[in-house]
Amino acid sequence: MKRVVLVTGASSGIGRAVAVLLARNEFIVYGASRSGKGAEVDSLTNITMDVTKVESVTSVLKLIEERHGVLHAVVNSAGLGMLGSIEDSSAIEIEMLFQTNLMGVHHVCIQSLDLLRKSGRGYIINITSMAAQMGLPYRGIYCASKFAVEGYSETLSQEVAGDGIRVVLVEPGDVKTSININRKEVMTISDRHAFRHADMRDQVNREVNEGMAPEELARVVLGILRSDKPKLRYRVARPQARLAYYLMRLLPDRWFEKMIMRHYKI
Repeated sequence: MKRVVLVTGASSGIGRAVAVLLARNEFIVYGASRSGKGAEVDSLTNITMDVTKVESVTSVLKLIEERHGVLHAVVNSAGLGMLGSIEDSSAIEIEMLFQTNLMGVHHVCIQSLDLLRKSGRGYIINITSMAAQMGLPYRGIYCASKFAVEGYSETLSQEVAGDGIRVVLVEPGDVKTSININRKEVMTISDRHAFRHADMRDQVNREVNEGMAPEELARVVLGILRSDKPKLRYRVARPQARLAYYLMRLLPDRWFEKMIMRHYKI
């Protein structure tokens, strides 16, 4: 029997790559996004869903239940990036980012649990970021939202393990997606941070443009869904980013902090 998977953020980038690869490997895939648009592939149904609205999430899950009676996996890929100093970030901007990056994940996870339990072996794959492990300048609110998803996922994993549900974190480094186009920026930039903000935008955009293809990450997700005993955490990154992970654990905290600051010319 083909397994049924819900992929969020499936209109572009990582979510689209995951949805396409799974659909081509004998999964029945529902690719959810605000636009409801996505790749046209057999076994892939593009569907409109706003992860920030509970009623939108429950509507899609009700449809899946009516059609299949079960859900085998959820891949939470929907998310927003934001550039700006913490000092310049408004409460409204912070709430907006957390509403998508944390509460969106929460809505999809919680509303999916009963259907996942019916599968007897469900998967929740939450895609975070390298920024979920280390603070990065001028992306502090984004980092905070991804840190939150890590703690959330670790706890959820413990709480649903008895139901046969495996919660997995995937932490990519830079991935070449449309995030440079869609990334939010703080509305008000103070004189204190204006010159660094522009330089940081250029550097972050360049690193994303040089990042790995989203298909590389999709292959990792496919491998997780084929594994009976997936790890809790998968770090998927180019060698330089992998080195950063290693040094973060090896070096004294302040040394590593200085290394990050030097990298971003602060």
